Amino acid sequence: METKYLQKGSQAKIASTGQIVEVKRVSNHGFSVVRFQTGGDYMILNDRLETVEKEEMQH
Repeated sequence: METKYLQKGSQAKIASTGQIVEVKRVSNHGFSVVRFQTGGDYMILNDRLETVEKEEMQH
């Protein structure tokens, strides 16, 4: 995954587990700090994260 797709405040998915996390910080050194929905901030390699496509709502 390229860093340019990760943005502070956006959501990402951990590729191996499918968990959705919030991106707190993105580093130019290949890792990000993410917050799990259950709590806690952790560093994780950017290549272990996938961007989350927001589904368009139909009215």
